[in-house]
Order: sequence, then C-alpha cells, then structure tokens
Amino acid sequence: MEFIQYVRLFRKWLWLIILAAFLAGGVSFIVRTGQPSTYNAETMLAIGRYIEAPNPNSADIRTGIDLAQTYAELVKTYDVLQGTIDNLDLPLTPERLRNNIDVRIRSNTSLLVISVTWTDPVLAADIANGLAEQLIARSPTNLTEDQQRQLALANAQIESLNEQLAEQREQLAAINRQLENATEADEITRLTAQRNVILDQINTATATIADFSATIATLQQRTNALDIVERARIPTTPSGSSVLSATVLGALVGATLAGGLALFIEYIDDRVRSSEQVAELLNLPVLGSIARFGKRRASYPERLITHPTVPATIAESYRAIRTNLLFLAGEDNRKIYVFTSPGPVEGKSTTVANIAVSLAQAGMRVLVIDADLRRPVQHQIFSLENRVGLTTLLLADPTRSRVAAGSGGAHDTAADNPDLKQYIQETTIPNLKVITSGFIPANPTEILGSALMVRWLEAFNQSPNIDIVLIDTPPALVVADSVVLAGTVKAEVILILDAAKTRRVGALRAKEQFEQIGIEPKGAILNRVNPRDEDYGYGYGYGYYYQTPDQNPAATSPNGYR
Repeated sequence: MEFIQYVRLFRKWLWLIILAAFLAGGVSFIVRTGQPSTYNAETMLAIGRYIEAPNPNSADIRTGIDLAQTYAELVKTYDVLQGTIDNLDLPLTPERLRNNIDVRIRSNTSLLVISVTWTDPVLAADIANGLAEQLIARSPTNLTEDQQRQLALANAQIESLNEQLAEQREQLAAINRQLENATEADEITRLTAQRNVILDQINTATATIADFSATIATLQQRTNALDIVERARIPTTPSGSSVLSATVLGALVGATLAGGLALFIEYIDDRVRSSEQVAELLNLPVLGSIARFGKRRASYPERLITHPTVPATIAESYRAIRTNLLFLAGEDNRKIYVFTSPGPVEGKSTTVANIAVSLAQAGMRVLVIDADLRRPVQHQIFSLENRVGLTTLLLADPTRSRVAAGSGGAHDTAADNPDLKQYIQETTIPNLKVITSGFIPANPTEILGSALMVRWLEAFNQSPNIDIVLIDTPPALVVADSVVLAGTVKAEVILILDAAKTRRVGALRAKEQFEQIGIEPKGAILNRVNPRDEDYGYGYGYGYYYQTPDQNPAATSPNGYR
C-alpha cells in the first residue's frame, strides 16, 4: 500500500479515530478523577552479609542471589502479612494487604525491594517497614543462644585486652624514656629486660584480639541473613499517572484501537471502492466514477441528471463518461453497447439512463432498449407506458420496417408507422427514444438470443437516424441474459459496478463470463463512489464553477472573466 493510500485511509476513518479518542479519553478522565490518590513506599533488604567481607566468596554471592527469590515469595505469606497487621493494628485482611504489595529483586543482586501502595503516605511507609521486620523475625537471621554468649564473651575480651594494651603501651613509652637517660650499664640492662617483657605482652594481647575478632566476623558473616539496607520513607507526592496523563493515554489508546479496527475493516472489505482498484483488478479502462447522490428513497425520475435536485457535479461526471465512451468507440461503426452489472441493485439502469441523457444533450440521437426482461425499470425512469415494448417488437418483422431503409430512420418510421410508434417511445428529452421491455416473458434468455433480436439490432445499427444504441440488461452473475445477448449480437459490453456493494470476486467473475464467449468488456463504470476513496484532485471545486454570479459573486472577476 502506497503512502497516498494510507493518507486516504486516514482521512476516511478520521471520524472514527477522533470519536474513539474522545470516548476513551473521557472514560479515562472520569475513572481517574474518581480514584483517590495513592502513595508508594519502598523498603530495601539485603540477603547475606558477604558485602562486608574484604574478599567475598563467590558461592556466598550466588547463594544470596538464589535466596532472594524465596524471600520474595515469603513476604506475601499469611504469617508475615498477619504479623504486620497485628503490629500496626490495621483494619485489614491479609488478602487485601497482599493486593497492595509488590516485591521485586534488583537484577543480578540479592537486594529485595518491598513496595507498598496505599492511599495514606504514612501508613504506606509503616507497612513497608513492618513487612521487612516481620520477614526478618521469621528468618534464620538471629544468632543462637550459644552463639550470642560466644559473641558477647569475645567482645568483652577484646574490650579488656584493649584496655590492657593501652596500659602496656604507656609503660613501654616510660621505659623508652628511661633508657634514653640511663648511663649505667646495670640500669640499662634492667630496663631493657623490662622492655622486652612488655613487648611480649603487647604482642600476645594483639594476637588474642585478632583471634577474637575473627570469631566475631565468622559469627556475623552469615549467608542466610536478612538486613534492612534502606528503610521506607514517607512519600510526599502521589504515585501513578496524573489526571491529564491518564486522559491523554486513554485517548491515544482509543485512537490506536480505532486505527487498528479501521485497518482490519479495510482488510476484510473486498468491495471495489475506487477507480484505481477497478483498473488494477479487471485490467479494464474505467470510463468514469459517479459519487453518491440523491436521497435513498428518491424515485427513478428524481435520479435523472435533468432533475433540478441532482448536483451539477454528477451531471459533469456523466459527461466525462460520455466523452470516454465516444473516445472508446473511435472510428468503429459499432454503436450498440450492452450495459450490465455483476449483481442486482448496483445502479445499472439509472446509469444507462443518465448516459443516454448526456449523449442526447450532446446532439446525438440515442435509442435506449430495456432488455432487462425480468425487472425492467426504464419505463419508470422516463415515465413511459410499458404495455408494449421489446418483447412485442420481436413479433414484428424488421425487414418490412423503414427503420432499416436509407430514406428514413427509426424516428421518422415511428412517426409514419403507427405500429412501430408504440414500440419506440418519445421522451421529454430531445433526441432520446426508448424501447421499453414490454410484457415479462417466460423465456427471456431465449428471446434475447434469438435471430429476430439480432435482425432488429442490425436494423437499428444500420439506421442513419440512430447514432447509438444503449441496451440495459440483467445482472451477469444472476442470469445469462446479458452474456447471451452480447455474444449473439457481438455488442460492446460495459460493466457497471457499485462501490458500496460489488465484491472483487463478483467483478472478476462477471468479466470472465464474457471472456469465456470471446468478448472482452470495453470498460467499467463505478457507481456510488465515496469521494474520499478517489484521487479527485480538483474535483471538490466543481461546485464553484456551477454557481451563478448571484450565488457566488467571487465566481466572476471584475473584468468579467470566469
């Protein structure tokens, strides 16, 4: 799909996108304003104390990371939740509290984050800290009684030894001063001996302190230990999205869903919506496209381009079809065209009538034949009688009628021959004659494919007073009438499609119906086109040129040019 097609699609469904964005944004605004503000507080815990070791063991690090996932699940257990509720005296159930808790693990670490969302910021922080405390209380973090006694003894011994070391260092300093002032050999010997004894005591005390410190480090450095690294603080701003951001997000989501729905509808919609699609699908020239016009319940005469309610742009579209049809004929002597459509109610008969009117307005002598012997409507379009028509005409002999004579024409014959006048009826439009269907026969296909039908059409084709013959036939996929008639008289076939109804497979099958008998349709006409589906370019400016100076003073320049 080209870029321009996306633009056209966007313009076509813009109303749905805007409506969906408005509705989704409105719902988001109402929902968000109806919700109380929530606050988020977080407590961070560390599993294991390997971080305190100068050279942490990789096995301890891996164990701490693995244990983090287990503790993340334990946070939401009943005992931890109920213990927090009891300590804080919360009027909640464990199930409700669980729904407001989120536990996550920092990637590739043994850091556990407990997040609590609540409408009260103080309570959010208290609950987060309370959950951490309850988790620690129910974990093997605390030392046993023997370990606690051992740790207390080691700390007491270290404290006592540190005091002893302080005294011994003072004694050593005093002896060093005496040695500096001593002059006698006996005194120097005595002081040196005392100094050595004190040094031995200091070294022994230092070694003992190191042993006790190692014991303490061993007791404190445990892999399966929980410690609060960062306590939850009272949040000052609400969490989550604001009313504005929630509204904008809702509108964007609604617009996106509407856009996706539009693409899905276009994907499953296999109707021929534009002239471009018809040309690509059927490989036929598109003689023109007609936009929707008139009311849905408008009568047939109200759909003629001669009716005052029909927009001038529609008449111009039919004039364009007239030009293309005549250009398509070129120097060919053929002037008989069979019009058909794939299915019923696709605007075929109205299109034939308006093309005939457009040709007649250009000064051409046009004969319309209603060969739809199943549901004829041409007599209704032109307000004519249908007591006699094509079916009764076929009972007459064309060789005895002056319609085939060079000295006269069909119109003169209708005036001079009372029998033929009742078949070829005058309309209110100059140069336009109509042969209605007549009575509905039991075998329409056989009648249209009869030799007598061929002889009459040859007579009309050779008449110098008939410039062009337009034949309205039934839908090609419903009955075989149009295929039989076109194959019998070797007429040019024009397919009429409805942009609001004709399916692609139907259009292809209709074309194949004629190709199977060796007839290639000469072109196609597209009805009820949505202007957004067409690359009209300047088409929307038609109305400007079809307004009188009184309706649009700007349509006439000061110098009188238009």
